[in-house]
Amino acid sequence: MSARKPGKAALQKLLGRARFVSGYSLKLVSVTDDACTVSMPFRRALERPGGTVNGPAFMAAADCAMWLAIKRHIGIEHDAVTLELNTAFLNAARRETVYCSARVLKLGKRIIYGSAECHDRAGKLFTHHTVTYARI
Repeated sequence: MSARKPGKAALQKLLGRARFVSGYSLKLVSVTDDACTVSMPFRRALERPGGTVNGPAFMAAADCAMWLAIKRHIGIEHDAVTLELNTAFLNAARRETVYCSARVLKLGKRIIYGSAECHDRAGKLFTHHTVTYARI
């Protein structure tokens, strides 16, 4: 494990280089020892019929927030990949910025388990996710 946990600037720089989420315009909002929160501004490309944010966008935000939370714990030089992502859709987001907060619940030697929640600025929940990663 990394001796020093990467801070917000290092994680934002990593996010800026991550091509796998570049289409979502994600920004790192906050980093604590417990959680990482990203924001995903509304764009018409994320809209599904009916004017709501599409499901894959929520899942991308949750997966990315978890990836950054994991990097906070294991260091940028180490990596882990998604094994499983389960999503519960609770409410619709309509043409608004979505925030997603993720935290690591169990940091094992091989398997990392966590949860993420996508919400609005006031905390209204849109989705709840459980996420399992494997260290590589």
